[in-house]
Amino acid sequence: MKRTIAAITAVCLIVGLGAVLGTGTASAGSTSVLPRTGHYEGRDFHHRHIRFYYGSHGQVINFRVEHTAFPPAYVQGDKWHHTCHNNHCTRGHWINDTTVNGHWNISTGGGDVAFSARWISH
Repeated sequence: MKRTIAAITAVCLIVGLGAVLGTGTASAGSTSVLPRTGHYEGRDFHHRHIRFYYGSHGQVINFRVEHTAFPPAYVQGDKWHHTCHNNHCTRGHWINDTTVNGHWNISTGGGDVAFSARWISH
């Protein structure tokens, strides 16, 4: 009888611990950042002007470093993955609803350059 009660208690503890861990994981996944639609501006590591627009259709468009244009990129959740066209590449992620950190590069040389940009208007 004592073994049965001990076994039932152990199973209940394991199931309870699994439920707690499962709830914690679900909560962590549901707290992703929702990017704010609008115009963003910032600077890269070399103090060059960065600007782009994040649209309601989930795209980063008109990404520019100074006067150099980069391709549109599709945002998934709170980030866009490495996107290139004609050797001009970007990637980035929102650290909160109005701030983006990322990298750009021209793949013919120079390597990645870090940037940070903030939402400025709709």
